[in-house]
Amino acid sequence: MRTPMPLADPIPPSSTIPGPAANSPPATPGPASLSDRVDLLVQTGSLLLQHGADAGRVEASLRQMEAGLGIDRIDAIVMSKTILLTATRQEAHHTRVARVPIVGVNMNSLNEVEQVLGLFQQGRVTPGQLAVILDRIATLPHHYSRGVIVAATGLACAAFCRLFGGDWAALAITGVAAAVAAWVRMELNRRQVNYFLVVLLTALVASLVAGSALWLSQTPQSALTAAVLLLVPGVPLINASVDILQGHISAGLARATTSLVVFLGIALGLGIVVRLLQVQL
Repeated sequence: MRTPMPLADPIPPSSTIPGPAANSPPATPGPASLSDRVDLLVQTGSLLLQHGADAGRVEASLRQMEAGLGIDRIDAIVMSKTILLTATRQEAHHTRVARVPIVGVNMNSLNEVEQVLGLFQQGRVTPGQLAVILDRIATLPHHYSRGVIVAATGLACAAFCRLFGGDWAALAITGVAAAVAAWVRMELNRRQVNYFLVVLLTALVASLVAGSALWLSQTPQSALTAAVLLLVPGVPLINASVDILQGHISAGLARATTSLVVFLGIALGLGIVVRLLQVQL
């Protein structure tokens, strides 16, 4: 239970807070102790990190909150799955280490967090209201339904197949294979299967589905290679580069290593199918 503290004006109805939070949340006591303030900082940083923010963005967002929380100084170390944070207020110090579960890239959630932090920095959201809104953001459903994601994934990979020089038959094969693989990946993730095993099994499914109809196309190589592109870790690779360039070496190397293992899983799954079907890539 948070210790009560005075609240500012409620959030204006025009704010861009998602879902139920679009209207003013009820008056909520804000964190009074330094420990409670650190908990709110860690909650914010964890939400950003688990949805795909790079380490520099997480640190910058935490420093945005210093003045609003009445904290003199924040020292944070952000790694790929861990946040180490120390807050200083007058003569008091409080340190917290949090392990962050990675749930995947969700730009919608990142955008909502950035918006509410902007309101907090302007003094239009109190610490107590911020905690409530962050809880709501953490439970937001995906912006798009599973059907839309599956269809869009198939279309995107099919477009890449065409860019690779594939014929229309290869384009259709790729679209179906990638859509099936996207559905399989979501099911495996829902069952909390090991991340790297998910990559391997999804690559196998995409390659097998594409490989089963390669006789219809004059460009089977394009269909096979494009069908597994849904697994390419684009955002983690970008974040790895950004983290390393900004001096967050540990976070950057961890992301880069994870991406490398993903590529190995893709290559293994594709290689098994190519060997079975005797396809020349």
